[in-house]
Amino acid sequence: MKNQIRTAAVLAICLLAACSLSHQTNKQGGILSGTVYSLGNEPFTKLGLHTTSGTTYLLKCSKEIEQTLNSSQGKTVTLRYEKVERLSEGSTLFVTGIE
Repeated sequence: MKNQIRTAAVLAICLLAACSLSHQTNKQGGILSGTVYSLGNEPFTKLGLHTTSGTTYLLKCSKEIEQTLNSSQGKTVTLRYEKVERLSEGSTLFVTGIE
């Protein structure tokens, strides 16, 4: 009985560790190009970027950059970013500027 409890505790700890690792930063800084588009329905829309490799990112950026990207929907842009994180919404690109 003690072995079963110990095994269950170890499995629970491994599961919690795996879940916490899935939300950590995957990639640090760089430049990425793709097509800007809107995700979701009004009034809860967010900006997304679809790359030529087929990867889609949710964009997190300042209000100033967001306004520029909103007017660039459907166009190809090149973005500077500080990191990419895997969040509950999906892969999120933290944008620092537009090239």
